Order: sequence, then structure tokens, then C-alpha cells
Amino acid sequence: MTVWIVASKHATYRSEDAFRELEEVNWSETQSAHIALGDVVYLYITRPVSAIGIKCSVTAVGLPEPDIDDGDYWVDEKEMLERMQRRSWMRLKRMAVFSDEQRAQLKGTVLERYGLRGGRVQGRQRATDELLAYIELIEQRGTITGDDVIAEAGEFEPNEVARFTDQIARGDFAVRDQIVAAKTRGSAQRAFAEAVKSNYNGHCAITGISTPEFLVASHIVPWSKAPEIRLDPSNGICLSTFVDRAFDTGFLQIGTDYVVRIDWVKVGDDEALKDALELFDGRRVAMPTRDVPQPDYLRRRLATEYTTAR
Repeated sequence: MTVWIVASKHATYRSEDAFRELEEVNWSETQSAHIALGDVVYLYITRPVSAIGIKCSVTAVGLPEPDIDDGDYWVDEKEMLERMQRRSWMRLKRMAVFSDEQRAQLKGTVLERYGLRGGRVQGRQRATDELLAYIELIEQRGTITGDDVIAEAGEFEPNEVARFTDQIARGDFAVRDQIVAAKTRGSAQRAFAEAVKSNYNGHCAITGISTPEFLVASHIVPWSKAPEIRLDPSNGICLSTFVDRAFDTGFLQIGTDYVVRIDWVKVGDDEALKDALELFDGRRVAMPTRDVPQPDYLRRRLATEYTTAR
């Protein structure tokens, strides 16, 4: 297995948006690329981002044409058409989309200290052992793969929201990756949020906060992990944005008994964070008027990579 760093032209293709919505995308390749099935690819987003933003695995190579519809993420349609005529394609599967905090530590100017030639990427290059060790250190500090807060504030289509709302009413909770396009994630989240927040009467289930600007419908089993239950209101809890972040990153956990537990190992020596989270430790989550969180979903959440304690 080879680890690569590959440039993603920000002015041509919105790779970060694509990988937040889609599990896999197509990527053009040249015959001399030497990227093979099973390799790992870090995408370096060019200016103005100028940082590594995404980690992928290579799941197919040598495709004669794209087999995934991601046209909404191409900024330069002319460039897309030219590549379709003169390139073959590989398929990249999302492993991680890095947070703003991580990208700040994966800037080209920082990576240059660890062996990135010239502090930027043009084309593709193999990652040196020193550079890879640093990137993996930053990875261990946490990643995101589909932030509900971002999706809820994102673009949406009213007609799609209505369609997803009807889908929820019919008990059909699946949103397949194949149909997720630019505004679909935002539309699906909006319909999901309307149902979840209504079930909790517009209150955070842990803090009781009711100001709408501070509330989010948080998925229990993350969006990226279970396409078949993405719209299921019983896979959601209304949380304040602070609690959602703590839940999303595993600092705060909710057991199958609906009791909140704090992972104090994660909290470490951060006294301010300790004081903020200590208020919730041992508190029982308020129950919604309908669509009570399913214990199986909570169990699945506890088994994900987002938590370290049980």
C-alpha cells in the first residue's frame, strides 16, 4: 500500500462538499499516476484553503468513465468534460473529512516543516514517513464525517424538504448515497430536524435550552454510517449545539438507559470543559412526545469510533 498526497483544485471541484455528502466519488487519473487499488490518498485542497482536507481509500482504478453522479460539485464544467475525454478514472472512498481545527494544522506552510516540498502540492506525490507520521498525529485528534450543524445551516430545496417530510410520514427513512447531490443533504436534514425538534417540543433533551439558534437535530447513528435510517426521527435527539459537539466527538455519551455519561479520559486536564460537562454527568435525557430514541441505535453509537469509553 502506498500513501499519496494529491492536489484537489478548489477552483475546479468542491471536493470537501462532495465528500461530506457522498461516501465515494470518481477522480480522474493519468496512465503514469501509479496509484493502485487499496492505496490511501490525502487530498490537498488548493488555494485559498491550502491544506489537506480529506482522507480516502482507492476502491477502483482504470475506469473508462465516471460511474458516480457528482456533477453538482464541479465548478468548471469545461474542465470536467475535457477530463472525461482524455482521462481514465479511479474511485475514492471517504475515510475522513478533517475539521477546521485539523486543517489549520495541515496547512501547506505547516506541512513544509515535515517534508512537504515547497509547502504545497501540484499533481500528486508520495507521502514521506515523516510527513505521514505528522498527519496521522493530527488525525488522532478527531475527524468529522457529516456534521448535522453544518447540514442544518446549509442550502436546501423546498420541494425536496417536502418530499423527505412525506417520506418520513410513510415510515421510509432511507436516503441512498446515489441520490445525494449538492442540496440534498441540507434538505434531508431540514425535514429530519423538523420532526425531531417537534418531538422534543423545541427543547434540548439534556440542557432544556429552547432558543432555536442553539438547537440541532443530532443523529445518534451518524448520517455517514447508516443510509437506511438517515430520516428516522427515533435516530435523532434534539440537542444544543455545545452538547451536540460533545456528543458527536464522544466526550458526552448517552447509554441505552438514557443516562448521560462523560468520558473524563477525553476531557483530560481542560478544567473549563470539565466544569461545563460535569453538569450533565448522570443526568437522564428528557423523553420526546414520540419516536423515543431506540436503544439499538444508542448501542450502535457507543460502538463507533467516536467514543473511547463504554
